[in-house]
Amino acid sequence: MRAVLAWIGDWLPPSLYFAIAGKPTETATSEPLPARLPNLMARLRRAFHSLDDLPDAIPAPWREGNETEPLLIELATIDDVAFAVVAANADVSAAIRRSSALERLHRLAREAGALGTDRAVDAALKREGR
Repeated sequence: MRAVLAWIGDWLPPSLYFAIAGKPTETATSEPLPARLPNLMARLRRAFHSLDDLPDAIPAPWREGNETEPLLIELATIDDVAFAVVAANADVSAAIRRSSALERLHRLAREAGALGTDRAVDAALKREGR
């Protein structure tokens, strides 16, 4: 049962998940244990398998202070995560544009009759008659 709940845990709201799975057992003492940040991340990744690739830190150049120091994800606000998503999407877009340009260069060179050991730029220019 727990394995099935762990698998579908990504799609259930936390309140429903804990209603079905049950809450973790309380500690014997009445004092809550201090939260340890690595345990929070481990619990989050166990609860939502889609977060296995979640980084431990995100770049946060928009925050005051040391702009080059990454921000631990446990300390990030909703806005920090949103800004990190925008930055990650910009990186993905740039990578897709580079990949498309490389694919076009490869196709142009192949269409010009170039072989694997020929220079791609020379072949592409030759194809265009330049």
